[in-house]
Formats: sequence, C-alpha cells, structure tokens
Amino acid sequence: MDQQSYRTPAGEAGDSITIKKSQFIGRIAPASSPEEAMAFVERVRGELRDARHHVFAYDLRCQNGQRCSDDGEPQGTGGKPTLEVLQKGGITDAVIVVSRIFGGILLGAGGLLRAYSKAASLAVAAADIVTVCACRQVVVALPYDFYPIVENLLPNYPLRQEGCDFLEQVTLRLTVRADAAEGLCADLVERSGGRVTPRLGEVVFSHL
Repeated sequence: MDQQSYRTPAGEAGDSITIKKSQFIGRIAPASSPEEAMAFVERVRGELRDARHHVFAYDLRCQNGQRCSDDGEPQGTGGKPTLEVLQKGGITDAVIVVSRIFGGILLGAGGLLRAYSKAASLAVAAADIVTVCACRQVVVALPYDFYPIVENLLPNYPLRQEGCDFLEQVTLRLTVRADAAEGLCADLVERSGGRVTPRLGEVVFSHL
C-alpha cells in the first residue's frame, strides 16, 4: 500500500466468539483521531457493562496514532495482539475493542492472547474494509449530444460519480483518483473538441 492510499473500515462492525464459556466480543470502527477512537472505546464500555475487560487498540495516520491497552488482563495478552491484527491487515484510521465476559474458567496467558487475537480478527472479517486513496473532485458541464460519449468513457477511469444534473446542459460531479484526474480532464477536452472545460478540485481522500 503506497502513501497515497490506505485500508480502513467503512463503518462499524463486530463479531464474537465463546472460548471455555468466556465470550469475547470484538468490535471495529473507523477513527481519525485519538479522541474519536477513545470515544468509541467508552461507548462500547457503556454498552457492555457485563464485560470485565475491554481490551482495545487503535492505529491512526495522525501523529502519535498508535495505542493499545490490556485493560487489566495480563500484560501483552490483549492490547498487543489486537493491535497486530490491524497492522498485519494493513488497516489504519481504525479502532478495535474486544470485550470479555468471563465464564468462570481461566484461560492462561497463551489462551487469552489467542482469544483476543481471534476476536479482533473476526471483527475485521465482519467489516467492510475499503481502500481510501488520494482523489480530486471533477465537475464538468457538457452538451447533451456529448453525454453518451462521456458515459462510455467514464468506466475506463478509477472514479465515483457523485451526481448528475440535467438542465440546460448535463453537469457531472465526479470523484477521481488523483493520479488519473488530469488525464480524464484532458481526454474530455480532446474528445469534445474543446467544447467542455472540466474544473479540478483540491485533493481529498476518499474510497472509490
């Protein structure tokens, strides 16, 4: 994964596993700051009050963007393996919480490590993990007779169509991968014989 793209959950997701009567509930969410990540941790803590431990880890693109916690479990048995699930999956701007509802049977350090890692992995597997990349917004107004040509052209480019207005002209609003945006604009100008003038916006990060 290059610096212009990264993998992240599109939204919240979760799953659970029961091991020796203890239930391990893994939940994942997108987060762009430590404050947002910790707000999710506290929300899960409030929703699952029966759980003795709420192990968590987050990996963010911002400065000081990694943290993990065993939340009272033996050192290294919860937070670190949860963080490793994110790192090995190449997932960032994300937080995972694994809540443990104790079932009365001790698992030992090795058993806990495997259980937390498994629950975190299940949360990731349940999530819609998307690739976010550097994009640019493109707005182009075009004559109606040129619209069918553009319709056939757009599938050749990495983009998402945000909207289309049919008024005096057809106005398209597109999110295009940054490294392809200028090429698309040049293609539109050339194919229209200079009749259209696409407008390029600033670079934003988005999934296509």
